[in-house]
Amino acid sequence: MDSISFSSFMKQKPEFVVSIVLLGVLAILYALFGASTWAIEPIESATRFCEDISDGLIKEPINTLSNLTYIVVGLVILWNLPTHTGEAANPMLEKGMYPVLFAAGSMYIGIGSFAMHGTNTNWGTSMDWTGMLFFISFPVYYNLSRQYKWSDRLFLSVFFVVFLLTAMLDTYAANNNHTLIENFSGDKSLRLSSITRDYLWSLYIGVWIIQETKNISGNSLAWMISLPLFACITLSVGAPTMQIILLCLLFAGIATLLHFKPGQHLLRQANPSLWIGLGCYIVANVVWRLGRDGAAACNPDSLFQYHAMWHLLTGLSVYFFYRYFTTETNSEDAQV
Repeated sequence: MDSISFSSFMKQKPEFVVSIVLLGVLAILYALFGASTWAIEPIESATRFCEDISDGLIKEPINTLSNLTYIVVGLVILWNLPTHTGEAANPMLEKGMYPVLFAAGSMYIGIGSFAMHGTNTNWGTSMDWTGMLFFISFPVYYNLSRQYKWSDRLFLSVFFVVFLLTAMLDTYAANNNHTLIENFSGDKSLRLSSITRDYLWSLYIGVWIIQETKNISGNSLAWMISLPLFACITLSVGAPTMQIILLCLLFAGIATLLHFKPGQHLLRQANPSLWIGLGCYIVANVVWRLGRDGAAACNPDSLFQYHAMWHLLTGLSVYFFYRYFTTETNSEDAQV
């Protein structure tokens, strides 16, 4: 590709090109720093996702490389951005910050999880969790911005301020996991890391379910309360009873608030993208349980790892959720 054609390509797809360059830089840094640290040092933070720990730069090869799914999904989204600026049917179809942030969130998940499974370090685990929290918070704040007609500046302020505070808290908790309440639920204590990794993570998922249920059901309070409660009870793995109770109370309260303060009704086409994405996630949640250390299906030496399948399925769900967001056509004003 000559300089003229590359310049033209750069102008058409700058987000894609910048992402490729950044990914290349991160890969080089991973190899350079890893060669003198986690590649030769004892394991700092084992992930306990079945796969046997290997020597060298990548501690869990299958679980690690499967995270490329999220990165590919993010790059596909960026590649398909329109080449021209201008207003479209909805912000996710425009050449603007919203699809870029969604794509960045997908790649952040992949990079973070790659770091966790590849290095088995505390900082890698923090990268994994902050990436997941970055991604899962985006739909919640994006929906709020659409429902209540936030400006781009307000959205960016709320999204990044909350995320940065969350990331700082999670990173601190990874190294200073204080006990907040002894015997909080039976003999289980409430620890600092639980605030972001148990409660906030689950809260974002539940609120997203409430928001989409509100749109699909026509603001039916019964559905808005029952679906996140059902998801919380059935999809939680080993969660303390008190955690489930508190989350269910929060979901009921938030659903009631959104029901009586509905804002703008969002019209999106759920079939097929939302259902495919949701189906992938539900199957992935079942698969995740099979990929833990000690699970009957766990085979540490196998090239097939259930946790890697979790990455593949949830990566697909991310793509189809993006496709779902692009189907928004117009909005009907509801009573605010």
